[in-house]
Amino acid sequence: MLRDVIIAIPQGIRRCGVISQLQANHWTVHAQVFNRHDLTQAIRQTPQAVVLMSVCFDAKHMAGLLRTLLRDSSRPKVILWCDVIGCAVDFRFRYPTIQGFFCGRLETKELLQACTVAALGRRYLSPAMAVAFKRYRDKSDEHECLKGLSSREQQIFRMISYGMTVAEISLRLVISRKTVNTFRYRLFKKLNVTGDVQLAHLAVKYGLVDPATIISATLDA
Repeated sequence: MLRDVIIAIPQGIRRCGVISQLQANHWTVHAQVFNRHDLTQAIRQTPQAVVLMSVCFDAKHMAGLLRTLLRDSSRPKVILWCDVIGCAVDFRFRYPTIQGFFCGRLETKELLQACTVAALGRRYLSPAMAVAFKRYRDKSDEHECLKGLSSREQQIFRMISYGMTVAEISLRLVISRKTVNTFRYRLFKKLNVTGDVQLAHLAVKYGLVDPATIISATLDA
């Protein structure tokens, strides 16, 4: 098993900590990249490396970057590090071929386990995130009112349910805040609620999200 990693995390304490932990456990940091050009070059040089990428690496263009990386026939082994679970759930549904996900705080044990699993060509989800993904996927198929939502409305409903703000949704989806609010008001009308809090309560009522998950995601943001 190759133990090469490409680090696509903005410069700072988080990046330094990850690199230190990996090197201390005999992983080779093949490259530390700061932009998409350097990232694609590093992947070409070491296509079997695990790519550890933060959603903050290229926040405004993350969706396009992931599409570019994942449509390649030799898809890189991307592990995406999100700040809140709502962001992770959204990317999981949009890009099912992403190799793994982290969310919020990260312990050394989880970092090493995820990199090992990804390097072996398997998918990694932390137990909490696996539960969150399964809960939303299974429960959303059970309720007629949710089936009446468009794919974009379901997406924004998911993100609001996990506590993401209009600004965060706008950034993740690369759409204006005005457009996000347009979808929010459609959701209010279709689901017969008057605000984001009621939307979140509806998600909890239907079992789409765990209240504890929303709280922990907010604390980790």
